[in-house]
Amino acid sequence: MAFKNVLIKKRLKAGSARRDAFRSIGTLAACSFIGFLFYFWNLSEANIITIYVLGILLISSITSNWVFGLASSVMGVLLFNCLYAEPRFTLFVYDPQYSITTLVMLVASLVTNYIMTQFRRQLDREILETRRLDILLETSQHLQQAQNESGIFAVTLTQLHRMFERTAMVFPLADGKLSPPVIKSSEEDSSVFSGDCGLDLAALEQFIRPENAAGNLFMPIPGRGKAALFKVRTNKTIFAVAGIVIDSDKSIAGFEHNLILAVLDEAALSLEKHHLHLFNERIAREAEAEHLRANLLRTISHDLRTPLTSISGNADILLNNEGKIRPGLRRQLYQNIYADSEWLINLVENLLFVTRIENGVMSIHTEPEVLQEIIPEALAGFTKRAKGRSISLEMPDELLMVKIEARLFMQVIVNIVDNAVKYTPDGSEIKIRALQRGARAVVEVADTGYGIKDEDKRKVFEMFYTVNNKSGDSRRGIGLGLPLCRSIMRAHGGAIDIADNVPSGTVVSLALHLEEMCLENEYLGG
Repeated sequence: MAFKNVLIKKRLKAGSARRDAFRSIGTLAACSFIGFLFYFWNLSEANIITIYVLGILLISSITSNWVFGLASSVMGVLLFNCLYAEPRFTLFVYDPQYSITTLVMLVASLVTNYIMTQFRRQLDREILETRRLDILLETSQHLQQAQNESGIFAVTLTQLHRMFERTAMVFPLADGKLSPPVIKSSEEDSSVFSGDCGLDLAALEQFIRPENAAGNLFMPIPGRGKAALFKVRTNKTIFAVAGIVIDSDKSIAGFEHNLILAVLDEAALSLEKHHLHLFNERIAREAEAEHLRANLLRTISHDLRTPLTSISGNADILLNNEGKIRPGLRRQLYQNIYADSEWLINLVENLLFVTRIENGVMSIHTEPEVLQEIIPEALAGFTKRAKGRSISLEMPDELLMVKIEARLFMQVIVNIVDNAVKYTPDGSEIKIRALQRGARAVVEVADTGYGIKDEDKRKVFEMFYTVNNKSGDSRRGIGLGLPLCRSIMRAHGGAIDIADNVPSGTVVSLALHLEEMCLENEYLGG
């Protein structure tokens, strides 16, 4: 690709040279035509000379190389000598005055071409400097949009390459050592680089040492040119070594040197800001983790005390007074121990799920499952835990096929129904309903309990947040159930939502994408 680009550039240069040649010939031909008109109108030769001088001025303005202006100056003098000096249509002259006229015309043409060439060079230099300043002004904006260290280096390379149209390179520093370079090559320099660019890495390592106060370094590149290298640094930190390739006989100073330093200073500030942002994020994550750990320990230590005390007390009564306790009371104590142990098991399951999901170590293996089979299996253990609540299940006739991990989805059902039992009074009704809405299967758990305030609806999915409603079983949760449910539903590509159950209570909705099999069955049956 680089070789192809070089060929394209050569062809463009050749095309530009041909275009300039045609322009020069056309302009001289036009000058000669106007000169013939002036000659037949018996105007003075000074007017004809002026036309040629103006033509040479025009050629110097519209051609890209001073050679065409110089050649046009000579050709203009020869054309004047051949077409208008006696004897005409020869390069000889009878009158010595024509020789002086021809010499003056040549000098005037060369001076005109020289002045115009210098003007064009100055104009091109000013255009180039303006373009480079525009690129410098863009640099800060592009660096602000960079998302990471690699993006900052990419922007730096691109801006240096655009400024000087030469190969740019960056050697990032990692743990005080130079990493392999990132290179943006121009077509002319693409053959120079491979691997470490052929630069002396030992000299580069010496260049970045704190005791080395040198701001830049020129290092030869075997085969062609040299690299002008600079430190990308703030007052205390060196982030990388950056540079561009220049010709062996050239240097970088003045305006170009300051431009490079300005770009690299912007890059260094962006890198420092990025590292500071990463540091602040790490500190915030550690503070959040510490806060979560503190909340978890405080909440667990508080909420475990009640069931553990109950289990210990009931077990002590049974151990020491088993023969004296009536069978009905003894059975009640056994049921209390069982209920408290079930609550503890559910709590531990939630803790394990939360820690695995938060740490990203839980892998989910989904398979097509029928909701009509999964939901009853999840509710099988609630007959003993309902405690006076009425639990009903409503299922549609058509199969609802969803792609889930059954164990995790059953845990979601268990948590939601357990909340409904916990936060509803005796005699409340809990209705579980499955239905289809469009391309989604929806499971609704509706209760007739105390309901949830609107401001609490937005917070119940936060870790360790609990609603201050009176708990039906005298035990409040620790705020892990609903956050866990949301994490599991998101992992399945689904959603969870909470709404009011009119006239009282709460409706928790679980939405999952239906599998194609279910949609096809419904279509065939409908």
